[in-house]
Amino acid sequence: MPESDHKYIGPNIRKWRALLGYKQRDLAKASGISISTLSKIENNKASVSLIKLQKIAGCLNLKITQLFMDPVDVLLPTNNNT
Repeated sequence: MPESDHKYIGPNIRKWRALLGYKQRDLAKASGISISTLSKIENNKASVSLIKLQKIAGCLNLKITQLFMDPVDVLLPTNNNT
């Protein structure tokens, strides 16, 4: 993935998690990822593997590709007619 996309994945995971009502500890437990690792991923202090992305996306009932998108951009489409 391009470096520019990589820096957004952690914050996007955090945004999706919060939007869907998961506490960090709940998502960590459900996905089998430690709280400290999930925190590091969300804060771009650690890279995330494809396996972890699959686990996170599955727990949030999302497609992996959605984790690369800011939920605001997905849920609030812009009006190009203005």
